[in-house]
Parts: sequence; structure tokens; C-alpha cells
Amino acid sequence: MPLPELDWSTLASPVVTAGSMTLFLLLGAVFPRVQPAVNWKDTGINLITGGGLFLLRVALIAAIGANLGEQGLLNLGFLAERPVLSGVLAFLLVDFTRYWVHRAHHRVPLLWRFHRTHHSSEHINATSGLRMHVVDMVQLTLIPVLLFRVLFDFHLQPGVLEAVLLIGVAMDGFQHANLRFPLSRGINRAWSALFNNPGFHAWHHTRDGHLCDGNYGQALTIWDRIFGSDVTQDAPPELYGLDRDSALENSLLGLHLLRSREP
Repeated sequence: MPLPELDWSTLASPVVTAGSMTLFLLLGAVFPRVQPAVNWKDTGINLITGGGLFLLRVALIAAIGANLGEQGLLNLGFLAERPVLSGVLAFLLVDFTRYWVHRAHHRVPLLWRFHRTHHSSEHINATSGLRMHVVDMVQLTLIPVLLFRVLFDFHLQPGVLEAVLLIGVAMDGFQHANLRFPLSRGINRAWSALFNNPGFHAWHHTRDGHLCDGNYGQALTIWDRIFGSDVTQDAPPELYGLDRDSALENSLLGLHLLRSREP
């Protein structure tokens, strides 16, 4: 299937990102998990980083689309007449792959070196998902390319893959929100049994990550339970960010050059 280029799907990504971040920033201001509800320096760094990486992503997708073939190695033509099934399978495949890539970011020292940029903020809110190193951005951009242009030909209907990816965009704003989401409540616990949320993902950003490293799933929490990386506790962690040995300079240039924070 053709890779999305500069069409509605490319333009929809920043719109969905902005909408979900605005919504969950507002909810986080009304029902904050920690105070202050918004750290403006960190939020500004996140937004500028996200805007720059989006432009790089558009250029990368355009370059790939101009130089890559149309069909994957494994033809799954039988899915062409089953759009709902193909969409569900695509969603599960993307989320499953992202789980393992994210887990590798934490377990492979070379990848963790770059992924520290995302974990550098000590004030988590709905914009925190935008804070990433360009190396991470390239990997995340290549996941759907490898899955649906190199490995598999799902014969997805137009818009299905785009919708799958936009679900991840919306979930990213929600799971990073500085929003009270007590897992002691039955409805929250039921949601968390399947879907990511601020209570679950907060434990991915705990400063004690070297002792409590897990909760890698993006949209779904089931992968962490299946593969033994669920580290959720009932109450949210007290501190976020990186410990002293891993901390980075909290500035645009410092984060992308991986400058260590001065003691």
C-alpha cells in the first residue's frame, strides 16, 4: 500500500496532537496529579522539539515514499475484503512492535543513551511525548514503513493505517497527562487492564527507573503483563525524570547533544 505522504493523514497528525495535548493539559490543570500543574520551561522545550521533529518526519516520509517499492514481502491479500479485521491486526502489530522497540530503548545501552532525552523532564504533562531525540523519532517513523511497506502487504483500505497511527498520537497525550487517575477506582482499574493511562505510564517515568523499569506499552497495557514488565503501583511515584548519574542539561541544545547536567 502507498506510504502516506503530504496528504490529509500527514496534516491530521499535528491537529490530533494539538487537540489531545490541549484537552489533557486543561484536564491536568483542573485535576493535577502533582503541582505545579504545568512547568512552562519544560512545556516550551517539548513544543519546540515536537515541531522541529515533525518537519523532519515529513521530509523523511517523503524521501522514503519516493524510493521504496509498493509491496511487502508477505502478501496478505485475503485481508483486502476484511477491512475491520485488517485494521485490528494492523493496530495490534504496530502496538506490539512499539512495545519491543520501547523496551529496547531502555535495555540496550546505545539506544538508552538517546532515549534519555525523553525521560529528562522532571515535570510530566501532555506535551512530554514530544520530547525525544531525533534518533528515537527516526525509529518510530520507520516502524510502519517496515511493517507495511517492507515486511507485509496488508491491502489496507485508504485511511486505515492513518487512523491506527492517530490512535497512538491521541493516547500519547493522554498517558503523559499530569492528571489524577487513581487506579484504586474500579473504572480506572478496568480501563488500565487494557489501555494505557496516566496512572500506568507515570510509573514508566519514575526517577527510580533503575529499580522499577517497565510499563513500555503505548496504547495497550497487555504486553507489559504478558512479558513481565508491569511495574504499576497503586499510588503514583513521587519523583520523575532521571537520577543524578543520567541527568541531562534541561535545554533544547543540551538535550539533543546529550550534555550531562552539571552537579
